[in-house]
Amino acid sequence: MAVGVTSVLGRLRIARFFASQLRDVVVVAAICVIVVALSRSDFVGNQIDPVNGTYGLILVTAGLGAGASLCALVTYRLTGDPRPAWIAAALALYGVFVLPLSSITLTDPRNASGRVATLTMFVIALAIMLVGVRKTESLRARGALFGLVIGGAAGLGVAALPDTPAMLAFAQGRTTTIIALIGWTVVSLVFLIDGYRITNPRRARLGLGLLVVAASLLYREAVGTAMPTELVWPALRVVGMAVVLLALLQVVQRSVSTLQSDYDQVQARLAHAAEILESTTDLSAERDHELKNGLVALAGVVHVLSSSDGDEEGERFRQLLLNELSRLRKMLETPVAEQLDPVPPDDEIEGHLVRPVLENVVGMRVHQDIDLQTEGDLFAATESSVTEQIVTNLLVNCDRHAPGTPVVVRGRPGNDGTVVIEVRDRGPGLPVGGEDAVFERGVHDESAGGSGLGLHISRRMAEENGGSLQLQTVQDPIGCLAVLTLPSVPV
Repeated sequence: MAVGVTSVLGRLRIARFFASQLRDVVVVAAICVIVVALSRSDFVGNQIDPVNGTYGLILVTAGLGAGASLCALVTYRLTGDPRPAWIAAALALYGVFVLPLSSITLTDPRNASGRVATLTMFVIALAIMLVGVRKTESLRARGALFGLVIGGAAGLGVAALPDTPAMLAFAQGRTTTIIALIGWTVVSLVFLIDGYRITNPRRARLGLGLLVVAASLLYREAVGTAMPTELVWPALRVVGMAVVLLALLQVVQRSVSTLQSDYDQVQARLAHAAEILESTTDLSAERDHELKNGLVALAGVVHVLSSSDGDEEGERFRQLLLNELSRLRKMLETPVAEQLDPVPPDDEIEGHLVRPVLENVVGMRVHQDIDLQTEGDLFAATESSVTEQIVTNLLVNCDRHAPGTPVVVRGRPGNDGTVVIEVRDRGPGLPVGGEDAVFERGVHDESAGGSGLGLHISRRMAEENGGSLQLQTVQDPIGCLAVLTLPSVPV
């Protein structure tokens, strides 16, 4: 099925391509008919001197050729493809050297060396343009520049030679026109066929413009004179070179669009990479923070165990120690990529009883005076590590900002199927209006120390797991109350 759809789409694309080419041919042919009709009309003949008009049209063609050469050069600079550089060199040689020199020798049939020099540069220009048709591994842009220099030097060298009878006979005949006609026809057909072969409308349009230039030479040969006695053939050459310029402008436009699209994709990838880097940096800071809290708790347990005689209390602390070591080991062994998206799907969350987790956390804080209270069998629909990490961060905050004061940890049912865990100390409370500011990354009391990560991490973890975390100052006695709300399911 997919192959059939692809085949249909391919045929539609080819059909659209040839329809656009037919439209181009019709439009260019109509323009040529209008130009011929105007050039041969009495009105234009009475208004414009044929000699001056011919010179003017030659210069216009030269300007169009130079513009087309510049477009091809810009395309090379944008894409790095050497083929446009060769086309640019050929059009520069034709527009800058061949056409101006041909206008000088047009009315002087005795200037044989000038005519031969023009033909020499013209043939070299066509050869350079043919090289730019197909891309090969050995094709380099510097070769185009070398060809341009060789063509200009060869033309100037021939122009400096003295006229000879053989050269004069060659220049006065129609050989130069026939060579130019054959050359333009061959080059235009090569570009047309290559454009049709690869269904490239811009390359085919370039070949169409060159074919109009060849048609202008064919008209001049049919008239039987190269003298500037009428405006038809130079006007047709202007049309052909204008089509060439249009085709190369479209190539530049497409190259710019492609570069813009590539740039947008790179920017999107860089933004994504920056997000990943930021997340990785945050995660590393969080891991350092949690490891530090865990090590502090372990230090307290080790201190208690060092004075224990192996009684039941000592065994309980040993079990707490093992649990904390297991949590830290899991944190270190989990790949960073998995921790960047720490919340598992709902069907993978087993949930946990709240009281055993709180007992473990409180048991690790042996140096703090903590009163644990829970109401009934509370069951939180999150990973136990989430509750453990958030409550640990809250207790570390109590120890840092209200050292030595008693702390109450209370678990109770909340509204709408939630579990609420309250952590209350008897410290100075929060700064006025600082209830939300304390959750921002890096915000902390310089005098109390800390990194400003604990509360930021805790609120984010709570929200990622469908809960919330709020801080407020309370009275009687004064202190800070942290309210952690987590989703719950019946036990």
